[in-house]
Amino acid sequence: MKRLVALALPLLAACQSAGEPAPAAPHAPASAPASQPASRPARLAVAWSRTATLSAQRLRDTVYYLASDELEGRGPATAGLEKAAAYLADQVKKAGLRPAFGDGYRQGFEMMVGVEFGPKNHLSAGKAAFERGKDFSPFTFSASGVAEGAPVFVGYGITSKEQEYDDYAGVDVKGKVAVVLDGEPGDDDPKSPFDGRRRTPHSTVRAKLLLAREGGAVAMLLVKKTVDPSKAGPVAQDAGLMVAAISEGAAKALLGFDVAKARAGIDKTYAPASKDPGRPAAKVEIEVLRQRRTVFNVAGVMGPADAKEAVVLGAHYDHLGFGGANSLSGSEEPLIHNGADDNASGTATVLEAARALAAGAEGLERKVYVVFFAGEEDGLLGSSWFVEHPPVPMDQMAAMVNLDMVGRLRQDRLHLMGVKTASELATLAKEAVEGRGLVGTYGGDGYGPSDHTPFYARGVPVLFLFTGAHADYHKPSDDADTLYYPGMAKVGAVAADLVSALARAEARPTYVAAPPPAAHGGGSGEGRGYGPYFGSIPDFGDDVKGVKFSGVRPGSPAEKAGCKAGDVLVEFNGLEVQNLQDFTVALRRSAPGDTVVVKVVRGGETLALSATLTRRE
Repeated sequence: MKRLVALALPLLAACQSAGEPAPAAPHAPASAPASQPASRPARLAVAWSRTATLSAQRLRDTVYYLASDELEGRGPATAGLEKAAAYLADQVKKAGLRPAFGDGYRQGFEMMVGVEFGPKNHLSAGKAAFERGKDFSPFTFSASGVAEGAPVFVGYGITSKEQEYDDYAGVDVKGKVAVVLDGEPGDDDPKSPFDGRRRTPHSTVRAKLLLAREGGAVAMLLVKKTVDPSKAGPVAQDAGLMVAAISEGAAKALLGFDVAKARAGIDKTYAPASKDPGRPAAKVEIEVLRQRRTVFNVAGVMGPADAKEAVVLGAHYDHLGFGGANSLSGSEEPLIHNGADDNASGTATVLEAARALAAGAEGLERKVYVVFFAGEEDGLLGSSWFVEHPPVPMDQMAAMVNLDMVGRLRQDRLHLMGVKTASELATLAKEAVEGRGLVGTYGGDGYGPSDHTPFYARGVPVLFLFTGAHADYHKPSDDADTLYYPGMAKVGAVAADLVSALARAEARPTYVAAPPPAAHGGGSGEGRGYGPYFGSIPDFGDDVKGVKFSGVRPGSPAEKAGCKAGDVLVEFNGLEVQNLQDFTVALRRSAPGDTVVVKVVRGGETLALSATLTRRE
């Protein structure tokens, strides 16, 4: 499952509300399907025979293969992901499903799978040359290129209205190299005007580089007390500016004064000490190599070939490979993350449910697409690609059922989300869960950190099955021997009941848009509630300069401003937006109640729209 807090999903959370814990996932309906007649049934009866059962042993065998070391954690850069795709395509074919795509069971798309540093990484000034790995180290999100400019000291590189603090006041970094300190004033001082106990968003490298980029700097050097040797880092988008960490010694050589003393002076007075020392130009050369590869969604279809409408049953089959930025292992060593519960469990359960459904497919009124998504852990990439390139038009998709982390059923309790995404789903979900002897806990929202979200954003009702979080999440200890296979069989039976009912019902479920969030004005949003809220839903599957919206939440500031699905945000309140991280920073610089101007590109035209931010509670 895509990580919500602190790693993989800081970006999505920022698009919705800037104060949410850093981490990601997305979307509001681009266009809801046409309303159904008022006379239609108020419920969808579970029509599939409950005498059918799923094989716990077969579920076990599938998970033990998918979560074996041989498959290398099914990471996007591993051969194991390709083996998993080949296995799933073969199993779907053996289950009797037809190919879902014109050219077979696979749907390929490109994703960025790694970052390496090339040989052209250098820092020099005059006759002084600095050693990479000791004196300086590029960031993986740095732009590549060569630039020269006089080094300018910009303190902590922070501009904050709340703290009435501005390191950029009185200095000009245009065409120069901005040298900024790591952190923020008074990191360890509880009386700091910032926080002192924990760092605020102003301290992030992304926030600092955005200000340096907006000021016209040709590069930014972040002064750290120690610089670690450069290694292949986490997958990261180009930030639009060359950025590297440098040691205090290198900073002193560039600037001609002791930056450690300058840091101590700022921390004591809480007054900026920025200055241009008039030193010789620094030359910065950075080469970041971003690797891309083709990965695959795997899907088959059953039901009437001439049916126009369809139901989707899906799960993601990728995981973290050898760890990386989303790992919670605490180890810097590459360790295989087998991802048994996340999400070999959902993959195996969907496959087993598909076998059962295919055995009784003669009564289906709609097609059923069984889809295994890649790229979920990196931002719902596979499911976003699928809804952008669907095998049938999106307005013909009646519903989507998603399984993610369903391997640890406890006390027969199943969590089922999305029951308010269509008016009939609460009754259907309750009947399906209790009909299998389980106890349900139900949530209404169709948005969340998994692959149902892009579907709901496109006006498709969704249901999300989940058996709960646990201490092995995103750790190497998420292994096959920790799962409860009889429980997975029960969950799979519920999923099959739901899909059968949705695929056999005379009328499709009535889509319900998410209600607007609670909104309040005023306040800075720092440390309270969820901060400023905009309500756009980013399209994680589209690699563009800016932030493309897959939709906006109904009633949100974004919708009221006139933002629409397909818009590409390129500027937020005067700040250029090149990627989702920029948007995160720009939004955090605003407060609930602020009226901001956003610029979006729509159909080749740039539009300036006015939005009044609220607070999401």
